[in-house]
Amino acid sequence: MCFGRWIVLLALLALISAAYLRIGSMLITQTNHTDEDILGGDQKNNIALALKSRDDLSLDFTRGVSEPIKNWFPHRTDGVVNPLWPWVAAWLVEDDHLPSADSEVSEADRAFFNRGRNFHLGWTLGALIMIGIAAGRAFSIPATVNLLLLIGFGALLPRTAYFQPEPLFFVLFLATWVACLLALHRNGLWIHAVIGVFGGLAYLAKGSVQPLLMVYVAISTARWAWGWIETWRGRDGGTTLWLRRNHWLAIIMMSFFFLMTAGPRLVYSAKTFGDPFHSFPGYWMWFDDFKDAYAWMGKYNNKAALDALPKSERPSFANYASTHTPEQMWSRLIDGTKVKLSELLAPPTTLRGTKLPKPWKGVLEWRGWYLGGLLAIFAGLAITLRWRCPAPLNAAQRLHPETATKTLFVLAAVAGYSLAYGWYTPIGRGDRFMLSLYAPLVLCLIIASESLLRRAKRRHCASWIPRAYYAAHCALALAITWRLVEILRHPYFKND
Repeated sequence: MCFGRWIVLLALLALISAAYLRIGSMLITQTNHTDEDILGGDQKNNIALALKSRDDLSLDFTRGVSEPIKNWFPHRTDGVVNPLWPWVAAWLVEDDHLPSADSEVSEADRAFFNRGRNFHLGWTLGALIMIGIAAGRAFSIPATVNLLLLIGFGALLPRTAYFQPEPLFFVLFLATWVACLLALHRNGLWIHAVIGVFGGLAYLAKGSVQPLLMVYVAISTARWAWGWIETWRGRDGGTTLWLRRNHWLAIIMMSFFFLMTAGPRLVYSAKTFGDPFHSFPGYWMWFDDFKDAYAWMGKYNNKAALDALPKSERPSFANYASTHTPEQMWSRLIDGTKVKLSELLAPPTTLRGTKLPKPWKGVLEWRGWYLGGLLAIFAGLAITLRWRCPAPLNAAQRLHPETATKTLFVLAAVAGYSLAYGWYTPIGRGDRFMLSLYAPLVLCLIIASESLLRRAKRRHCASWIPRAYYAAHCALALAITWRLVEILRHPYFKND
């Protein structure tokens, strides 16, 4: 890669990092900082679990060898909060920090709360820099800049001001998503080990990664079945690098590394709740409101109580369907999905006054329009490639044979999460659920566009096509940059 190109890229990365730190610091100091915020939601539970996890970090071998080592790994869960973020936060606890009353916030609590949020800011910035370096090797500079701006300011930064696992989860979820795409491109065994490890770490942060892994297994198995049918019909695999004979061993390897990574949590959950994959939100989704769901959890909050409850009486789809009409269930699903998609693509925006500017409600308040801009760039390039470029002459000029498989994976994952979170809407509101999809969608659109651009160049298309592509990305980058300039000119956010 050209040395001058790297100089430009690193300079832009430095500017983006500086803006990221500045706006992130503003979010931390101006939002989610009152006693009511700290005690509200699940932030209080994350703090409490982190304080309990502090004792697990000291390897006291006077109690034996295996027990301290086993307890050192992230494992402690209350059935709602998964262990990774409390375990990480436990390293930030001061030695003299004592738990305070449930209705009080001590100075030690507040200092710990702020250390956790500052850690999130540093963690996400480090992840963004790594993404920028990796993308700089694979993508054009305008596309790389938009990738960093949208992933950083659209997905990662808004959650750094909260003492919650999302900043950890979003990064690990994105890494798992990328590993799944690579495995659908070329299903080597090592990449499935990577899926298992990243998927296990993401699960330790939040159980929400499970649908993604299930979608991957379903799509890759469908690819295996299609390959078997093609072989039976006497057709060869063409130029694909995806090997049908690797599939089942790869799935076993992925499962093994996932279970090894998440193992301590699974063992602790089996011991505490009677089910390795126990999750109270998995039961909550079969209630109509959070109040009833929370009351049920309080009644059945341990293994003995859950074991005494017959499985036929536990909250489930069957029990929910027996007390609700199909029309009620359909309405809940559709209305909730609309809410979740609106929270992702059309978050609240600030109505600016000319004389008295109001505080901002969010960072990229038009993030749906920016995502639509990427989609328009991709669609425009695809249409141009189809109608204004010479026909492909060889495999290097055609789309990769596994393009359809990867497209199905993306569509199935987005649809699955939209419907699942839509159904969950009466229990959990807020954009942090669907926001986990924003970075993967941005990345997939840029990957697709850059792939089409490379094929356009290989087909010796007109020189105006790459120039128009770069100009479109620059226009989008300028629109996002102007939004950040507005924030820096008026550096005030509204506390939720």
